[in-house]
Amino acid sequence: MGKRCCKPTCAKWSTFSVSLVFILIGILLAVLWNSLFNKILNKELSVANNKTKGYDMWKETPIPMYLDFHMFNWTNAHLVEKDKTVKPAFVEMGPYIFYEHHIRANVVFHDNDTLTYLNKRIWRFEPEKSNGSLDDIITILNPMVALIINTVKDEHVLVKEAVDFFLEEKGETLAIKKTIRELIFDGYDDALIDIAEKLNISGINIPFKKFGWFVERNNSATYDGVFNMYSGGKDISKLGVITRWNYEHKTSYYPGDCGIVNGTSGELWYPPRNSEEISIFTSDLCSNVKLHKNGTSTIYGIEGTRYVGSDDAFDNGTYYENSKCFSSGVPTGVRSVSTCKFNAPAYISFPHFYHADPIYRDAIDGMNPDPLNHTCKITLEPSTGFPLEVFAAFQLNLLLLHQDKMRIVKNVNTTMIPCFWFAQRAEMTEDLASEAKTLLTVRQAVPITGYGLIGLGGLLLIIFGVITYRTGWKSMEEESLISSRTE
Repeated sequence: MGKRCCKPTCAKWSTFSVSLVFILIGILLAVLWNSLFNKILNKELSVANNKTKGYDMWKETPIPMYLDFHMFNWTNAHLVEKDKTVKPAFVEMGPYIFYEHHIRANVVFHDNDTLTYLNKRIWRFEPEKSNGSLDDIITILNPMVALIINTVKDEHVLVKEAVDFFLEEKGETLAIKKTIRELIFDGYDDALIDIAEKLNISGINIPFKKFGWFVERNNSATYDGVFNMYSGGKDISKLGVITRWNYEHKTSYYPGDCGIVNGTSGELWYPPRNSEEISIFTSDLCSNVKLHKNGTSTIYGIEGTRYVGSDDAFDNGTYYENSKCFSSGVPTGVRSVSTCKFNAPAYISFPHFYHADPIYRDAIDGMNPDPLNHTCKITLEPSTGFPLEVFAAFQLNLLLLHQDKMRIVKNVNTTMIPCFWFAQRAEMTEDLASEAKTLLTVRQAVPITGYGLIGLGGLLLIIFGVITYRTGWKSMEEESLISSRTE
């Protein structure tokens, strides 16, 4: 039996059928793909259970992170404590760089699309990346003296004189010399801590045995508190948003809306898409900080939306009405964290008082704010929320108070003293960027392929129409008749 060839009519109808298939598949890919892709992507980005890709990346952060400490050495403390006409002068030292790793502990899933967890942070010093040694010695304002003076500032003059005498008897000085390792993680012994604990002095509640800016934090899962955040399982636009801290939706540290717990931790993000601002909640501030959209950045070929800190981040109502609840009686640009840090006269600002009232920089020497190096910024891929670059930079300051009736601070001006600034930084690795680019390419390429199939199907349909128009339906009938007679 000879091979049967497809007759012109057969070829024509085959062309018609193929064109319809192409158009149908093209419509499905072009119209439905994004919806299907987003559904799958959102499921994997969420942390609604311990089987998603998002959960694996969140449970133990895969992106290398670093914590940079820039310490301020008080170079003329011996002159300042004797003469109030002398400006305090500071020299920045460091950075002292620590590798940082996060592990989420005690994760508990809830039915309301949230989960509760602890954040364990581990730091390891990186000497080869640092500018200096942990054995470097610097001079700083004595934190315990600043704390005690702040505690008794409104007490009767007799109380102030008694405290002043007590400080002198214990040999306490306005400034002290310590090593970097003592000041950051190791801590140092201070008789005032033991005495304050034994005497149970009202207003002083120090939760540690040694003093250090990050003492007892390394390898601790409980220090930062208990977080409750949205998992994104039901609503991806809430992914990573913290809704409760230490079981409270509103803290007692700030009045009004300033006490509301909101924003993400800075590592896990919902897709920001066209968001004009984002918010970070941090336990170091016991509150959140807003960042505003400011252009784009490209990391390893992936374009992301950049968000930066502006002058409203630490405003106290001077320029923005809704920031009045952060007012603490000092000029704008710093936020008091006294109530959440055992009543220490501590204030957070951007490094070198960037975006703060010039009064802070004018009162001291050594502050040189630089938008390139002192801006808090985060770059996010808009359709997935992948953090491409993180540079969260903040400065800790202590308020040095002048008190006429206390000899230890009688000859100094009330001054905001910078202690150190730190930057938590992370950047997408090339391997993770490659995976992200593949994902984004698939998302964009498939709809384009769909439109291509629609175009090809449309072209074949046009060819079918032209052939049909030229040959006419009659020739089709004749061909059919001849074919039947032949058989």
